[in-house]
Amino acid sequence: MEKPQRALQSGDWKSFKRFFEEDKRALLETFDLAGNTAIHIAAISNNHQLLKEFLEMLSPQDRWHALRRKNFLQSILLHSVDTSVETAEVVLNCEKELPPPPDDEIDPREMGEKELPLLEIRNLMGETPIYRAAIDGNLKLLKFLTKQVADLEKHFHRNNDKVSILHAAVVAQHFEVALWLLKLDETQLDGTLAYEKDDNGCTCLQLLSAMPSVFRSGTQFGIVKQWIYHFLPQSRYQDNEDVSSNVLIPTGDVEKGENNIKPHISVLSRINSAIWNRLGKEWDGINRFLEKKKKNMLAEQLVDVLARRDNSWQKSFVHKQRTPNISPAILWSRVYPLVKQSQPNREKQCTEQSTHSNSEYTPLLLAAATGIAEIVEKLLELYTQVINHVSEDELNILHVAVMYRQRDIYRIIKRTGALKWLKYRLSASGNSVLHQVGSMEFYGKRHKAGIAYQLQEELRWFFRVEEKLPTYLIRHCNDENFTAWDLFENKHAPMLKEARDWIKKTAESCSAVAILVATVVFAAAYTVPGGTNPINGLPILLSSPVFLFFTIMDVVALASSLASVVMFLSILTSPFEFLDFHKSLPRKLSLGFGFLFFSLTTTMLAFSATILLTIKLEKEKWTSTLIYGAAFFPVAVFGLFQFPFIMAIRDLSKESWKKIKKVLPSGFKQSKRIKKRKYRGD
Repeated sequence: MEKPQRALQSGDWKSFKRFFEEDKRALLETFDLAGNTAIHIAAISNNHQLLKEFLEMLSPQDRWHALRRKNFLQSILLHSVDTSVETAEVVLNCEKELPPPPDDEIDPREMGEKELPLLEIRNLMGETPIYRAAIDGNLKLLKFLTKQVADLEKHFHRNNDKVSILHAAVVAQHFEVALWLLKLDETQLDGTLAYEKDDNGCTCLQLLSAMPSVFRSGTQFGIVKQWIYHFLPQSRYQDNEDVSSNVLIPTGDVEKGENNIKPHISVLSRINSAIWNRLGKEWDGINRFLEKKKKNMLAEQLVDVLARRDNSWQKSFVHKQRTPNISPAILWSRVYPLVKQSQPNREKQCTEQSTHSNSEYTPLLLAAATGIAEIVEKLLELYTQVINHVSEDELNILHVAVMYRQRDIYRIIKRTGALKWLKYRLSASGNSVLHQVGSMEFYGKRHKAGIAYQLQEELRWFFRVEEKLPTYLIRHCNDENFTAWDLFENKHAPMLKEARDWIKKTAESCSAVAILVATVVFAAAYTVPGGTNPINGLPILLSSPVFLFFTIMDVVALASSLASVVMFLSILTSPFEFLDFHKSLPRKLSLGFGFLFFSLTTTMLAFSATILLTIKLEKEKWTSTLIYGAAFFPVAVFGLFQFPFIMAIRDLSKESWKKIKKVLPSGFKQSKRIKKRKYRGD
């Protein structure tokens, strides 16, 4: 088989075909290490004309065997078909023309499937060709194959693990296929496909609730990518194969099986769609964005359909009425370190035990844990009482959102007004909402410049939740007699140690750089460019505006570098306690970074001014522009690589602005809110 294999690698189908024309019996021999024959290869390659010619080369008896020949994965030709409906038609038409051969001419391994149609033969995973088409996301082939069978239900589950075809499509993220299957099940079958569970007891909506990456809320974009994503055309599932625009809007409910989709598309929408589709063909990046938004939109549509069939939230658990316990809160923080040493396993009992599988939590709580705002908002929109659901370990949506640091879900809860009663719930372990902040089992690192800023985020999250709770819940002790703050301190002790080491090393390194900059700019002040007049000692280039610019930049660089040294030294003399990382230390570090960044920038500008004063190039020559650009190039490069520090300074600016707004008169803030509402059209 070496000759046809080389022809296949080079795409030379003529030589590939010629080899088997000379030796027709080789068509039934094993072609590759996967156990495929040459006929399998033709089917996989979607070369339906070649497949038809290969089948015609064989006798009727060999043709019957070729159609049912399995590779090492027990897959027949129809399992191998990927995108071509024409290839499937060739196979099925050939099957209709062939009667089964006598029993003595059939391999004993094929006797059990002698009377089975090709579409009912299963591979090693227990999948029929229809099931396989759904997993591959081949909606066109799936529609064609389902029209060829009378009993669809036998094709909707695998034999091995009984996983439904809808689960397989959702796991493979073929949401267009999943929407079509739901519609097919609703119109032609019993409509129970959406309610089925897999071997782990998960419904399809629960599976979606664990896939944050397929939703817009689970994707982080930069400013430019957000702008591109916003203007991309809206992609929605539609069952009209003749219309392929990305901006079609169905006028009927998909879950009700209504097929009255009409192309209500404005001229601007058509133009926008055509432009982006054209750009997608030219640039792979734009095409990936189009596919990303299409997947996001289809996932939201699938959630809309499945959420209307979800009633898992109606089963709520409240085992007993719990009352706050504040008796041992005063001295416990002193006793806890001794207890921790004597009972090392006790710490594990103080937070919620995450031993439950996904199937034990409703889609609402799973979506709250993964931060999928689309699912949470859809469920809250459909069912008014879903927000009061309590899990078996007596966690509500607020507990889960706080535990997993999902700020977007927390904001949604605040907007609904349910925070005022959800905050009183105590879990099965006696933990309040504030206790959930102390748990590090569910902590996911944020995109911050360093561990000190991550600890600051944790402290901010703690105090943000704390200010919404009544005082007696703040001092409440759980079943193990831990207050929320005691639990937070001990769970975050390793993070505090890392933050101390990181901020010390950073302050020492940056202070050394700041001192070096101060030394350089101090020396530059006494070695001015162009030299000094030997008579009066004044700089020769004193009248030049560029010299004035150099002087200002040199002075500013010296002042800012010394200011950064002061900031970093104040950090090194800090006690490095938890509360120091809430505001004081990150603020000093950000200011130190800011002064150091500013001093380095002004030092580079002073250097650029020195170059301009020394060389004195002519304005009209292109070499002047080149050297001027090279002189200012280090400034741009430095600004690019210091972007994380700039983000830290930006966060500091936002925090400062919040403080300023608190000082402003209430009348001024009220007028600003009114103007903002009017602008939004409220």
